[in-house]
Amino acid sequence: MQRNTKAKTDKKKRSRADDDKKILTISLPELLVDGSDEQFRSLVADLFAAVAGMQSLRRALANAAEISTAEFSILLATWHLQKSGRVGVSTIAKHLHVAPAHVTTEVGNLVISGLLDKKQDSKDTRAVDLTVTHQGEAVLNALAPLLRRINDRLFAGNRADAIPVISKFLRHLVAESSNSIRMAQQFKP
Repeated sequence: MQRNTKAKTDKKKRSRADDDKKILTISLPELLVDGSDEQFRSLVADLFAAVAGMQSLRRALANAAEISTAEFSILLATWHLQKSGRVGVSTIAKHLHVAPAHVTTEVGNLVISGLLDKKQDSKDTRAVDLTVTHQGEAVLNALAPLLRRINDRLFAGNRADAIPVISKFLRHLVAESSNSIRMAQQFKP
């Protein structure tokens, strides 16, 4: 009797394993391990957890700077991008992967609060040049040691040569996410 029960249990386990292989969440052979998508599923779960953690971190940093999360993102992006040249609304929007209209609204708030300066572009009257003010730099300089400690912890154990590979991977996810969202929204079970 016990032998029959064990055989039935083993058969159920094999049947479930076979069903799991039939219900894959990805079909790209290069991402399957022995026909299984379990490793891939773990990656996706880790990605969602990492994104949620990074969003919470950005909120906490914005709170420390006493500005909104969107304002903090734009202030930090401007600070970073102005090291390479002129910064406009479209430059920030492209860098942050958001709509220019969203950036324009938040830039207005940052100008009012004295953290950003906005001047009309000398070459294009429709565009503006943005720079971080002394007050904005003071806020970011005060946060820099904290950012350094956080980044050192977050990225410990990694190497600079991995960054281009990871960046390429993430840029692909960003580029494809709108198509994926559309597919999900159009799905009717």
